[in-house]
Amino acid sequence: MQTAVRNVPSSSDLLKLRGTRPLFAEELRTRIAAGARCVRFEYCFSLLFVTVRRQSPVYLTGSWQVRYLRGLWFSLLALALGPWGVPWGIAWTLWSVWINTTGGVDCTSEIVSVLESGARVPANGNEIAPRTDVTPA
Repeated sequence: MQTAVRNVPSSSDLLKLRGTRPLFAEELRTRIAAGARCVRFEYCFSLLFVTVRRQSPVYLTGSWQVRYLRGLWFSLLALALGPWGVPWGIAWTLWSVWINTTGGVDCTSEIVSVLESGARVPANGNEIAPRTDVTPA
């Protein structure tokens, strides 16, 4: 009796991006080709003389309305926690709000280049070019 060996993707090949169920690489490519975007949002928080600026995990969004609503949450977070640092708190808070209200940071090209190279995309999307800025006063 012969059994055919199939190339069935395993559950470890699933990409877990925020805003969607876990996807296989081909499903992600299809959604991106259909117009979906991979986006990060910025937020910051301050403690008197230290302000930390961070980016969220990667979100898969299908429309500008979804990007705007997700960005609104991160803008509120930045407004609540960000402006308390001297001297960069206010500047980075305003920058985060601007980035979020204009749709976030589009990292679709980075995701596509990782998929095209055949490299393994990190399971949760956090390790794809995250940016963290810490500026002591």
